[in-house]
Amino acid sequence: MAWAKHTKLAAWLLKILLGAFVVILVLLPVHAFISTWGGTAIGPLLVWKSWKEILLALLVPLVIWYCLLRPDVAKVVWRHWLTKLVAVYVVVQFVFAIVSHASTDAALAGFLMNVRFFGMLILGMVLLASGQSTVNKIKKWLPAWLMVTTVIISILAILQVTVIPRDFLTQFGYNKDTTIAPYLEVDQSSSALRAFATMRGPNPLGAYLLLPLALAVITITRQRRNWLAWATLIVGAIALILTSSRSAWLGALAGLAVLAIMLVPKVHLKKWVKLGAVPALIVLVVFGWLAVTVPQIRLAVFHSRADRATLTAGSSDQHWQKTIDGIKDVAAHPFGQGVGTAGPASFYNKNQPPKVAENYFVQIGQETGLIGLALFVAINCFAAYQLWRQRADTWAKALLVSFVGITVVNFFLHGWADDPTAMTWWGIAGLLYLFEGRRR
Repeated sequence: MAWAKHTKLAAWLLKILLGAFVVILVLLPVHAFISTWGGTAIGPLLVWKSWKEILLALLVPLVIWYCLLRPDVAKVVWRHWLTKLVAVYVVVQFVFAIVSHASTDAALAGFLMNVRFFGMLILGMVLLASGQSTVNKIKKWLPAWLMVTTVIISILAILQVTVIPRDFLTQFGYNKDTTIAPYLEVDQSSSALRAFATMRGPNPLGAYLLLPLALAVITITRQRRNWLAWATLIVGAIALILTSSRSAWLGALAGLAVLAIMLVPKVHLKKWVKLGAVPALIVLVVFGWLAVTVPQIRLAVFHSRADRATLTAGSSDQHWQKTIDGIKDVAAHPFGQGVGTAGPASFYNKNQPPKVAENYFVQIGQETGLIGLALFVAINCFAAYQLWRQRADTWAKALLVSFVGITVVNFFLHGWADDPTAMTWWGIAGLLYLFEGRRR
């Protein structure tokens, strides 16, 4: 009788966890829009912005309870080194949040931003380890859902810079001083709008698109007549270009390079490299010349108007300077200064001005020192290694290719601090991470 009650309770807990996971995953692409509209129309804004962190926090005791009822699930999840590394990293983040030099609200915001995507990872792993048929059904509709979602937000992004009035979003509470700017321009050029659809900005949209685009390309290589994948690739690529997110462009190129290594036989790859080296060099030279002489291309590539003194004058120089300053800050404080002292969370810090290094790895070093940075790099390397081992699978290949791209983004921005990209990627990785182990 007691065993039957435990089984029934575990089943109900699993339904709650599964439902919450799906809700978070589905709402993340429109989170910025919903939270801005709801936060300004109903309020309070902070609660609307933090709904997913609040929900994840409420799920923690339920996950623990479920694992106590299903020790087999806990054993499967805990046996992975990735889980152990994440657990240590979360503890380090918690300790550095307690001893942080930042104000309490900044330390709390920083802690949540730094661990929320790992919360989705562990939740996904627990769900998969449960072995329920419902989880398998979700895994089956994941590709279609992700690609349909991408098509919708990409169309919105295209319309945003071509048809929709630039101040359209102001009626939904968008405001550059209090919430999110209703429109964004490249280097304050009124002729060059940047697309961001329902995301917080163009760079988050660009980073988010890397996973579905990778999935679409890989799907097409296996199913040439998959029209949904083709639609995702075409409109998604257009939307990516219209974001004018150079970090996402570089991430996409890096991902394509990794995909070519995985898909093209070595003999053919070497031949293509030899034959394409000279033409590629010529294209780069011509492109560089066009970027210098054609104002529109200069604006798109360097984010620098023709009236500026140099090609990098403006956001490019500011990016590099912030990163250099951040590296110097890490060198000066190798043991860290506490969670919330750097990155997006530092805007909540009342004790000192914000520190934005425009590099997520530098941010982690500033907050938790070389120890926290080493742990985070180890987690990334281990996750990439596991995906590489399982690269025969479509999802593993898509996750690995997009992971490379998003990692590139994080060398130029605080990519993992952006909730739609980070929580979606790590959540899906968690839900699919254990499939190799379960086959055994």
